[in-house]
Amino acid sequence: MQLPPNGLDVWYVDESTDRDIFAMTAVAVPFLRSVDGVWTLVWEEQLTRIREWRRELRRTHGIPASKELKASKLVGGRGRYLAGLHQLRPSDAVAAYRCALAGLGVLQQSSIISVAAQAATNMYGHSRLEAALIALLQRMRTAAARSHRAGMVFFDEGHGEYRTIYRKARVHLPTGSARGAWQGGMRTRSLPLDNFTKDANIKQSEHCFFTQVADLLSFAVLAKRRFELGVLSAGQQALGVHTLYDAVPAHVLNLQAAAMRDPVRGIVRI
Repeated sequence: MQLPPNGLDVWYVDESTDRDIFAMTAVAVPFLRSVDGVWTLVWEEQLTRIREWRRELRRTHGIPASKELKASKLVGGRGRYLAGLHQLRPSDAVAAYRCALAGLGVLQQSSIISVAAQAATNMYGHSRLEAALIALLQRMRTAAARSHRAGMVFFDEGHGEYRTIYRKARVHLPTGSARGAWQGGMRTRSLPLDNFTKDANIKQSEHCFFTQVADLLSFAVLAKRRFELGVLSAGQQALGVHTLYDAVPAHVLNLQAAAMRDPVRGIVRI
């Protein structure tokens, strides 16, 4: 694989699920760029920005930057996020969550892709989380191709099957056409993930701010879908958990990923 003219992004992927809904989010972070004709590692600049994002969350809501952000714990009143010692009140926890998502404007433009599948979803023989991952990889490939960048992927630990699916996708990734059919009438064609590195990587979320961002986003998608399907609890509705994803600045969402169905938030519902 030759390096495309606009460099390389690192994609951080995480998921949030319940028994019927499987949400997955990928966040693209600049890694390598040509600066004045010289290939330059720019990832450290992005890390500096996301560290400042965490410091701001500490200043405004008392959540230490050293504390792993886990959306399910934050919303569920667990995790001892207040000064690392005490539980946040539910309303304060949701306010901190909303503030964290609103602060993601520090990410690069169109860097977030989110997918939500259901238990009954079937994507070329894959279901549940695997179906969500197939749909996500399709759109990550398209996003990288449109931006003329290569990609490298980091998954959160705990799902060994992700790496297997990723490896297969680099050879064969069935993809449908937004127009209903490809030239010649074919409903699908293989568009391999050949603009990404040979293998995926595994990263512990507790040691990675960017994976924690993906977790916050995927849980917000899960809450929105639970509300849309009428299964979000009354308590979480009262707290506005289903509106958290709406706090994400529009310019960092890849709206082309679901332009036909969700031009405002870009969530791919399959």
